[in-house]
Amino acid sequence: MVISDTHKYIYVELPLTGSTAVSQELCELYEGKKILKKHARYHEFLKTASPEKQKYFCFSNQRNPMDAIVSEFLKIKNNHKGRYTNPKEWKENGGTILKEKRILYDKIQKTNMTFEQYFKKYFKLPYDNWSSLDHEKFDFIIRFENIQNDFGEALKRLNIQSKRELPQINKTSFKEDYWKYYTPEIQKRALFVFGPFLKKWGYEFPGEWHSNGPGTLSLFLFSILGSIRKIYWKNKASRSTPASSLEKQSH
Repeated sequence: MVISDTHKYIYVELPLTGSTAVSQELCELYEGKKILKKHARYHEFLKTASPEKQKYFCFSNQRNPMDAIVSEFLKIKNNHKGRYTNPKEWKENGGTILKEKRILYDKIQKTNMTFEQYFKKYFKLPYDNWSSLDHEKFDFIIRFENIQNDFGEALKRLNIQSKRELPQINKTSFKEDYWKYYTPEIQKRALFVFGPFLKKWGYEFPGEWHSNGPGTLSLFLFSILGSIRKIYWKNKASRSTPASSLEKQSH
């Protein structure tokens, strides 16, 4: 999380949405400073923020989850920057890589798991993430798909003159267009898993899938599980959670 008392903004970092690039840019060029944990949630900020700071312009990111989980899978599978085998990068040693991500890395390596196999194993219920807690109330949302222009728009709304284009950081290697990873064998499940979230945030499935939108059961489960997940996310300490663990968060 990043705050600027000079420009009166608070930036909430949502994992897998380009937030690292935005937070670094804010701290380097736009009088931002890091507070709380990297992926701290807005309600954690509100617990200690003064009435004045609670009125700061609040913005964050969002991303099509179909793209996000492909990126996460490839980063784990390809040992992105050596983080999954370097003890210095592990959470218990002061890094950011959690134990469950390292366990997942080992499973993927031992079985040579494909994305199709990964998706079938870990994604069975309608998808959601903790943006459901507060993002709809924020002053502005940067879309990962339009991150360069949207970051500029956020600065414009803050009456801040942009100093340069937003640098690209932490890019996923060996990645094609995300929809190519969704084979015909898993497209029906993808419609069930992602449909409600995509509808909520105005995303669409690839046109060639000929989707009519999420089904009734998917929408119902998304709503019911949403209430449970919000309780979990509000009471669970903020951390970098792998997308695959969302199945655990549904119970």
